[in-house]
Amino acid sequence: MSGIKGLVILSRYDYIDNKFGKDTLDLFYQKLNAEDKDHFHQPVIISNEYPEILLKEIDELLLSDYFKNDVSKFYEVGQYNARTLLPRYFQIYIDSKNASQFLQQMSRVRDILIGLGEMTVVQMDAKTHLARINYGQPYIESVRLSEMAFLDEGCSMCGAKNVRISLEDKTDISVEYQIVWD
Repeated sequence: MSGIKGLVILSRYDYIDNKFGKDTLDLFYQKLNAEDKDHFHQPVIISNEYPEILLKEIDELLLSDYFKNDVSKFYEVGQYNARTLLPRYFQIYIDSKNASQFLQQMSRVRDILIGLGEMTVVQMDAKTHLARINYGQPYIESVRLSEMAFLDEGCSMCGAKNVRISLEDKTDISVEYQIVWD
């Protein structure tokens, strides 16, 4: 995982600020061991790429100090990110209640918004899709869970009812989900 977009970093910070408060976010910054802390002294640019080690350290600190080592909490992070980011970047699919088009668009803009790996979406029928994410190198579970939740919540926000997302295939560098709704 190299070249994480600033949007991903900012969404983690936004989650911490929203869930735990501004004071906690300030303490969080102080606890990070990131070698390059220059970004703390300047705005994080959503389209810039940041070292993947930064996201790894953010997620490790969240896991140990705030989630009590419960990695499943990153699913909540993904849901939160969907609720905050979809209205900004995917409102057209929320308004048109078109979860299929949301998934297709997500695969097209993934490199712009997330910056790591590639996503392909295959529509099996109107309400069944396969989404494959190839990270191109080993990924961390926090990233996988938050992204899975983002897709799940995103489909729901875009009109899909009773979304079910299942892990169909998983390697050390890729995952494949089946996403189905009523």
